[in-house]
Amino acid sequence: MRRTLVAVVGIGLLAACGAPVAGRPVPAAGFGPVTTPHTPVSVPSPLSLDGVNLCGLLTADDLTEAGGLIGTPRTRTETFPESCGFPLGNGATSDLALVALHKPLAQVRRDQPGGHAESTLGYPTWLHCTVTEGYRTCTATVEVRPDRSLLVAVDKRDVSEAALVRILQPLTERAVTRLPRA
Repeated sequence: MRRTLVAVVGIGLLAACGAPVAGRPVPAAGFGPVTTPHTPVSVPSPLSLDGVNLCGLLTADDLTEAGGLIGTPRTRTETFPESCGFPLGNGATSDLALVALHKPLAQVRRDQPGGHAESTLGYPTWLHCTVTEGYRTCTATVEVRPDRSLLVAVDKRDVSEAALVRILQPLTERAVTRLPRA
């Protein structure tokens, strides 16, 4: 009996020192930590979406790290009714950055259960990445008011999730900072 107990305790100790098990994703590099109920929350300035020129939320300089802007940004109603697509260079011909007005963040979280919570300049953000036919798409959906969010997405071929998130994070911050205050 004593040997069995020692063996069980020994196996338990070895298991505790084993390799980590995959679990919840860690916060993305560059996006801020999510606040918890014990973290003091500073409320960011309310933002307005009235009359926003979505094609003006990102500039050619902003898109340099993403491959550079090639062509003219344009409304892409086939993707989102209120959106602007920015064609990207230095990659596949369909590489794209996109800014869109989107549904409430709570609905985005339900629709994208594989994503995780982040924070962008103090605003709650839902980060989600997926791969389809060799293209990786990462979206950062930022709650700018209770009924609407701002979605910033980057779609590039043959790129790692970590690399795409490093491109997405500063674009998301720049787009949010260019929104007018309410």
